[in-house]
Amino acid sequence: MADRNGKQGKARRWAKRIGGALLSLLLMAAVYLAAVLLQSPDETNRPRTAEESAPAVTRMQSAAMDDPAALAGLFGCPLPVVPGRNCRGQAGNSTYDGSIARMACLLYDDAAVYAVQPAAAAPLLLRERMEVSARGDLAVLGLPALLAESGQEACLYFSNESAAYALYVPAGGTEALLSLARQLAWTP
Repeated sequence: MADRNGKQGKARRWAKRIGGALLSLLLMAAVYLAAVLLQSPDETNRPRTAEESAPAVTRMQSAAMDDPAALAGLFGCPLPVVPGRNCRGQAGNSTYDGSIARMACLLYDDAAVYAVQPAAAAPLLLRERMEVSARGDLAVLGLPALLAESGQEACLYFSNESAAYALYVPAGGTEALLSLARQLAWTP
């Protein structure tokens, strides 16, 4: 008889523990549902569009100059440059998806660096007829990059939270492009 009472006592203790756990879960679920249902419509966790998450870009004055640092100041973000090499630069406004986009270009003898902001306007940099490939080993200035090729043309696309960039080599192929990418630095 003592054995039977011991088993019933154990069963009751387990039933109380399980009941308490279920009651706690039910209470947490009720609090969660109340919080979600009572949440105001403007506090919803809907995904933000690219336009909402990107900083507003205003128009800039178009310019052409030979000083990459001054061009970066006008563009509003650092630009990738090839140190020690002369270039011609230009910047201006464009539009993407109904919003203003700033564009900049640094032209070297054998290459070009293009930039656009906001980064959501990166499709403005895409070149036609080039085949894009994603390789895990590509990075430019510490940023992951995509490689695009077509014959001797080669391009690397990369971006950060502020702007998107493209390093383009019209002749010389992938090896020349990758060699040039290792030389890039940000404007001061």
